[in-house]
Amino acid sequence: MANPQQPHEESHRSAGWTVRIGLTLGDVAGIGPEVILQALKITQLARRVRVKLFVAAELTPWLTQALGRAGLPLDAASALPGLELCAVAGHAATLREPRSGETSLASREQAFRALDAMAQAAVQRDLDVMVTGPVPKGIFDHLHPRPPGQTEFLAQRLGAQRFAMMLYGSRLHVVPVTTHVPLADVPKLLTVERIVETGLAAVDALVQWLDIAAPRLAVCGLNPHAGEEGRLGDEESRIIAPATRQLQAAGIDARGPVVADTVFHQAMSGAYDAVLCMYHDQALGPFKTVHFHDGSNLTCGMAVPRISPDHGTAYAIAGQGIADPTSMVQTCMRAEQMAVRIRTARGGSNA
Repeated sequence: MANPQQPHEESHRSAGWTVRIGLTLGDVAGIGPEVILQALKITQLARRVRVKLFVAAELTPWLTQALGRAGLPLDAASALPGLELCAVAGHAATLREPRSGETSLASREQAFRALDAMAQAAVQRDLDVMVTGPVPKGIFDHLHPRPPGQTEFLAQRLGAQRFAMMLYGSRLHVVPVTTHVPLADVPKLLTVERIVETGLAAVDALVQWLDIAAPRLAVCGLNPHAGEEGRLGDEESRIIAPATRQLQAAGIDARGPVVADTVFHQAMSGAYDAVLCMYHDQALGPFKTVHFHDGSNLTCGMAVPRISPDHGTAYAIAGQGIADPTSMVQTCMRAEQMAVRIRTARGGSNA
C-alpha cells in the first residue's frame, strides 16, 4: 500500500485551534479495531489533530494494551499526543476482552453505545468530523423503528432534513438515490422529490466538504439505454428528467437522464464530479470495481460529516493480521482534510 498523502492544510496547528475527529471501533469482534490501530499508526493522525476515540468503558483496559502492542502507547507523549479515549458507561454488556470473529449481543451493544455517544458529541458540536468503524445491522435491533444502518441512525440523531450516502474515492464519487431495498421496489420508491433531495445533499457535500466549487452532476437513467425514448420504460421521462430540470433550476450543473453503461467511464475521464444513481448496485458495482480497497462512505447532508471505510466487519478474517487497512487509512486522511476545510471556512471557530 502506498503511503497516504498528508493534507496540505497544516494551518490548524499554527493558528491556535484544534481539529477534532471522533472515531469508533465498530463491533470489536470484527476487523475494526485492527484496521483502526494500523490507520492511526500509518497516518500519525493524532500528532496533528485531536482524535476522540469512543469506546465502551469496560473495554478501555483491553484497548490500552492493544495500543501499546501496536507501538502507540498512551503514556508516551511522543506517540499519540492528540488521542483521547472517551469511555462510555453502560449496563448490559459484560464483554471485557473481545474474541475476534465471534460477534455477540455484548459486542453489538458496546458498538451501539460508542456510536450513540459519538453522535451526542456531534449534536453538541464537540466534533468536526465523525469516523465510524464497521458494524453489523444488528446493533440497532433494540430500536423501534429500526434504522437500516449507521447512515440513517446518525442522520436522525443530527436532525438532517435531507441526507444521502456518497461512495467517495480519488477517481469516482457515486450517490445512490435508493439504498438497501429490493430491486423490485426501486421503481415505486423513485420520486422527483427523492432524486432532487438526494442531489442537493450530494452537491452540498461536494461544495462544503470536498472543495468542489461548481459540481457537475450526472443523473443516471433507471432502465437500459436510459429507457430508449420510452421503449424500455417511462421512469426517465416521468421522474428522472423532471428531477434533473429541478436540480438545474436550483443552479446545479446536472445532466440526465444519462445512460448508466457509459457514464462511469465519462466521470472517471473528468466529465462529472459525481454520479447520481437510482439504486444500490448501479452505484456500488462500478465504484467497487475501481475503489475496492481504498473507497470511503460519506454521509451527506448532516451538520457534522460522517465518513467510514467502505467495508464491513469481515468476521471471517478478524484477528488474523491479514485485514487490509487501506480503506480506513484513506478514510482517516479524508476526515482530516474535511475537518480542516470546515474549520477554515468558519475561521477556526468551534461554533
